[in-house]
Amino acid sequence: MYIVMFNFVVRQGFEKQFLKAWPKVTQGIYLFKRSLGSRLHRDNSGKFIAYAQWPNKETYKAANDIEMAADYELARAKMHSALNIEKTEVIFQMEVEIDYLQRRAFDI
Repeated sequence: MYIVMFNFVVRQGFEKQFLKAWPKVTQGIYLFKRSLGSRLHRDNSGKFIAYAQWPNKETYKAANDIEMAADYELARAKMHSALNIEKTEVIFQMEVEIDYLQRRAFDI
């Protein structure tokens, strides 16, 4: 599994637009570009940090060349227009060494 973490810098006054578009864009990336999903976080200083999972680095790299359906691309354009693209950055790209995230209680 391959992980990419982003620091999204939202333009002042565009937070609602960003938060509305992000789930649709993430869904489109999952459906069309074969991601494994993503989580959006807000740190203590108010920064938006996203954690995206991919099956492997090759799938992540190939995703740039895959276009999504029109409604997902429209959401992507709205999300991008809410961002300060010059300051938004990929902060980490990494392979998963050990995966122990659980969506259910641990078996003891």
